[in-house]
Amino acid sequence: MAEIFNFDSPNQVAIAAIGEPGNRVFILQIRESATSLTVKLEKTQVAGMVQYIAMMLGDLDRLGHLPEAAAVIPPIEPRFAVGEIGVQYREDADIVVIQLTEMAEDEDQRAKIVLQITKELAGTLAIQGTSLIEAGRPTCPLCGFPIEPEGHPCPRTNGYRAPTP
Repeated sequence: MAEIFNFDSPNQVAIAAIGEPGNRVFILQIRESATSLTVKLEKTQVAGMVQYIAMMLGDLDRLGHLPEAAAVIPPIEPRFAVGEIGVQYREDADIVVIQLTEMAEDEDQRAKIVLQITKELAGTLAIQGTSLIEAGRPTCPLCGFPIEPEGHPCPRTNGYRAPTP
């Protein structure tokens, strides 16, 4: 039987990146009362989730005051790696629901997190995640691949010249 973690009113939700750009691990940490849960995400998952949240919040009425971004607190050992992410706005309750499903072979054994947060906290989460993504390696304007500190053999130029901005 798969574990289901319900967070109806978390105290804090934080996204962080551990390590150097190009070799970072992205994590999401949820804290509610005495419970703390940390999961691992891929950079593309963080980017997709925060972009969708930002787009969704842009379609809603004006947000209230955004809370301060929370920091991840040790221990940072992820409980599992996230495979699927679902985000929705529930107009009836005026909340954002984020569902995170474990990446696992057996569908019946995948743990799930159901996170219900205010749209203001979702806004803070989107800003925090966007800042993390933008703090990584710059991307090539021609191919979209990351540019390493030692250079970038761009496949769009057959690797013979550096891309021009």
